[in-house]
Parts: sequence; structure tokens; C-alpha cells
Amino acid sequence: MKVKPSISINSLNLVGHRKTYTIPFFPGVNIIYGDSDTGKSSILEFISYLLGASKIELADEVKSSVSFAALELEINNIQYTIKRNIYDPSEYIEVYPCVFSKCSEFFPKKYCPTFVDSNAPDGFFSDFLLDSLGFPKVKIKVSPSKANSDVKRLGFRSLFKYVYVNQDDVGSKSFLDLNNNWVKATSNREVLKYIFNVLDSSITEIEVQISERTKESNSLLQKYNSVSEFLRETDYESRDSIDDAITEIEKTITVLEKELEAVNTTMTSNSQHHSELKSIFNELALNEKRASQDIFKTREQIEKYSRLKNDYDNDIAKINSIIIAQTRIGEAAITVNPCPVCDTPLTPSAASEHFKLTEIDSLTDELSSLQKKKKSIQALIDELAQKYRELSQEQAAYRSDLDRAREMIDTEAKEMITPFLTQRDTLIKQIASSKQEKNQQVGNIRIRNQQQKIHDAYTNSLLAIKQLQERLAELKLSAPSIAQVLNKLSDYLKKYLNTVNIKRREGISISPKSFAPVIRDRDYVDITSGGLRTIASVGFMLSLLEYSIDSEINHPRFLMIDTVGKYLGKTTKDKYIAQTSHTADEQEGISDPLKYQNMYEHILEIAMRAEKKEVPCQIILVDNDVPETFVNRYKAFIVAHYSSTGDDGLSVGLIDDIEKS
Repeated sequence: MKVKPSISINSLNLVGHRKTYTIPFFPGVNIIYGDSDTGKSSILEFISYLLGASKIELADEVKSSVSFAALELEINNIQYTIKRNIYDPSEYIEVYPCVFSKCSEFFPKKYCPTFVDSNAPDGFFSDFLLDSLGFPKVKIKVSPSKANSDVKRLGFRSLFKYVYVNQDDVGSKSFLDLNNNWVKATSNREVLKYIFNVLDSSITEIEVQISERTKESNSLLQKYNSVSEFLRETDYESRDSIDDAITEIEKTITVLEKELEAVNTTMTSNSQHHSELKSIFNELALNEKRASQDIFKTREQIEKYSRLKNDYDNDIAKINSIIIAQTRIGEAAITVNPCPVCDTPLTPSAASEHFKLTEIDSLTDELSSLQKKKKSIQALIDELAQKYRELSQEQAAYRSDLDRAREMIDTEAKEMITPFLTQRDTLIKQIASSKQEKNQQVGNIRIRNQQQKIHDAYTNSLLAIKQLQERLAELKLSAPSIAQVLNKLSDYLKKYLNTVNIKRREGISISPKSFAPVIRDRDYVDITSGGLRTIASVGFMLSLLEYSIDSEINHPRFLMIDTVGKYLGKTTKDKYIAQTSHTADEQEGISDPLKYQNMYEHILEIAMRAEKKEVPCQIILVDNDVPETFVNRYKAFIVAHYSSTGDDGLSVGLIDDIEKS
């Protein structure tokens, strides 16, 4: 049995500084419920972000606790883990081919989260998801009714609008951009066609090609008309006359170049005298260079030995100072004085006991050695100085000879070339003038050729459009009907509304214009009861999911809905209360808890039917509470239950270890 394309989440992992916060998920229905502001909606937002959303709003407790997020999931039964930086949405998304716990054992692929950066190591994240699901990558028309409409790439995020309904959109008139953005709503309808294979990928691609070709042909025609009008107004010559002019100019250039070649041959300066002068000049230049190098080396040696001689002078001066000091210390007079008390003679200690004196002979020997070294160094310096003077004289002689040789060569060349300079210059000017004229004519012919090229391209474009339109017509004959698709969706929606047991279940359908639910022949956006819109929007998404279970369509058999009970007697936020008619809600009996329970029963029935048909299916629901009877019967489907006060041992929220003030 062929496996239908699917996405199934195994776990959401928020890797933090203190711990990893993990929410497990399972095939079928998964329910997250509890008090407000406990992070329930954040779970769905993290899943959406890890599946390519452009940004995510982070609560303060998340910012202070979490480093990055990872989503462990299966796409078409193949295991992946997606990691993403939650603080920099532009950073590449990492995809590992394993479960979360084994990511360290694999190198990830890195994808760009948007279509902006084409230099990502492994391409675009949207392409990875579509390829993994086996969905075609196509372009859709921005204005479907126009043959020359712009087209844009259909990304996974466009498809995801039919997979995830956030808290603001459930039951809202802005559901699927129906009431606030005509362009987005139109685009969404094209995405829905893609989902249901109303036109298969080949037809979609042909439509894209026809659109692009039509715009191209219109542009070519406009360009051709503009060029033709310009040429007429500027009296451009015909293509044939320009060709003839270029041919004549080329003949003239050929004749002139032959004459110039003859003059150059006559002017050749390869005489024996000229060659000898060149040889002498080269030899002198080589000798002058060698002398310069020797002068440089000699100067370096002189500077080196001069520094050494200065060191010797300093050492000699130091030793002389030591000898003089020792002589003076050694001659200190010793005077015997009587004791002032008993008149006993007192002899002072010898000065030598308090000063360390170097032997005078050792210092004299060292001084003599340094003086000999100084003398030897001075002799070397004198010798090098003499060599330096000789080399400088030699270099000056070489330079003088070079100047004379250069002057002789210039004189020789001038005497040989002068008779032919006037003739040669005249020929060069004539050739340059002819080539300039030729270039101008070539520019003219290029304009004429471009005009013809534009016309040929326009003709070919029209032919290609005709062929594409014929092919499109053939394919459309075998394509599924949009009416059949909408009728089947309407049947799913009606079955759901019967289960929920709304009042007056009549005039139920999917609008062929907006592709949105219609109840009692009223379009979705015209329904005044917020509760009824909630039931309808949830029913529409469930109908898509149920269609995917029964048919081969481009849907991932995955659904997330945030706040199923919105407007069903459980709404407390002012911004939502203002968007519904309380009178209409009362007339519909929206607060009837049985309707709320019936919605959950229908959701569970869809998941169980998918399991029976062995079709993958996963539904993740977030709500403030769940029907009590449902909780008692189906506790196994609850994956998270939060209490802001931690009552009954429940977790306080997604980030469950925040210190209480």
C-alpha cells in the first residue's frame, strides 16, 4: 500500500541553560490545555517556527531559560530533527537525519529559511520540506484571471496556512485573509487549487510558462515598436546599404595595412652598427648594476665594523675608569688616633676590607686585548673605505659610458627612421580613420540586427505560446474539476456540522469564489456570530484533513488549531469579545457545552478513521479547557495540562522551573 505524504511530530525540545523542556507528541489527537499565559500557544508557535516561520515572539521566561529549539519529527516516515536559533531567524536551519538524542553523531544539512540567500550550503528550507513530502515545487499566478500575470514560488509556508490556525485567526473574519487582504486571499485560493490537484503540476507549470511567455512577447513587441520608430525618425540606412559600406571600408583598410607593412620593413633597425651599440649598452648596464650592488654591500660592512669599533671604545673607557678608581682606593692614608677615654691607639680597618678590588694585572691584560682588536677593526674599516671609493669611481665611469652609448643609439635610430616617419604617420592616421568609420557602421548594423532579432524573438514567442495553450487545453480535459472538489469538501463540512448539531443546517457549501465555508447561503465573512465562525473555520480545516485521508492530495495530513473553544462561551479577552455579536451567539446557542463536546468527538472520529485506514494523521489542539466528559474518557490524548498555580501537582507551564517571586 502506498504511504501518503505526511508530517508527524514526535517531540518539541527547548534546550535551556538549566534543563531541556520537552513536549512529547503521538500519532492521532494530541491535546494541550490549561490556564491562560502558561505557554500553551507558544508550543504551536515553536512548531511553526521550526517548520519555517519567519519569526517567533518569545516570552520573558523563554528568553531567560532557552538557548535554542529542536523539533523531532517524521516526514513520510523518515526521521529528522530540525534545530533553529530562536534569537536570529536569518541563521541557517539545521536538519539532522536522526532522533534528537543522537544529533551529536551526525553532521547536519544547513538550509536558508527564506528564498533570499541562494548561497546556503544545502539550498532552501522550503524546498527541503516539499521535496521530503514529495510535493511538486511550482510557481503560482498572482492574478489568476490574467494571462500575463506575475508568478511567485509556492513555498511550504503558503501550504502551512491550511495546516495551522492560530488563536487570532480561529473564528475571525480574517481567517485565511478573507476579509483584509485581497492579494493574499487570491494567493491562498491558488494554493488550495495546488493542494487538491485541481490542476496537476504539469498544468501549473504550463500556466506559469504561458504567463511568462505572454509578458515576454508583450515586452518584445513594445521594444520592437520603439526601436523601429527610433530608426525611422533618425533616417537610419537599410541593413543592406550598411553591409555594402562595411565591405568597402574593409578593402581600404587591407590596402593601407599592406603599405604600412612595407614601410616598417624598410625602417627596420637591425644594422650591424646598431646591433653592436645595443650589445655594448647592455654590457655597460650589467656592469653598472653589479658595481651598485658591491657598493651597497661594502657600505653595510663598514657600518657593521664601525658599530663594533664603538663597542670596543666603550669597553676600553670602562676598564680605564676601573684602574683609576682602584689606584685611588688603594692609596687611602691610614691614621692612628688615641681613644678619647683611655688614650689607647686605635687603628682604622683597611679600606680594602669593604671594597672588592680586581687584580690590576688582569685589567691591564684585558685592556691590551681590546686595544689590539680595535686596531684590527680600524684596519678593516680603512680597507673597506678604500674599496668603497674605488667602486664609486668605477660606477661613475660606467654611468658616463652608458650615457654616451644611449646618445649614440638614439642618434643612429633617428637617422634611420626620420625619412619614413611622415609616410608612416600618414598611413597610421588613414588606417585609424577607416577603422573608426567601420566601427560606426558596425554599430549601425548591430542596431539593425537587434531590431530583426527582437522581431524574430517576438514571432517565436507567439508560436511557443500557441503550442503551450494547445498543450494546456489537452491537459485540462483530463484534470479534476474544481466543482467536484468543492462539492466533496462541502459534504465533509456538512457531516461535521451535523455532528456538532448547529441550528438550521441548510445552505451548507464551500464558496466557488472564496473557497470558504458557506452556512445558510451566507459566506463565512458575513456570519455575525463569532461562535458559528469558530465552528465553521475549525470545520473547514477538518474537512481538508479528512479529504487528505481519503484522497491523494498535496496535504501533510497534519493539523494544528489554537483555541478550539474560542467564542463558544469561553472567550474572555476583550479584543475577541468585540469581534462577535452576542445576540447572534445567543440565537445560535453557541454556549451549549454539547456543541463544544461534539466538535472534539468529531475530531477524534477523524483520527480513528485515519488509523483504521492506515493513513498517517496527527492533530494538535490547544485550548483553555476541554469537556470534562472528554477528559475522563480520553486522558491518553492529553500531552500537556498546565495550571498557573501548580494545583493538583500540575506543571505551571511550558517553562516549569521558573523561580517564583
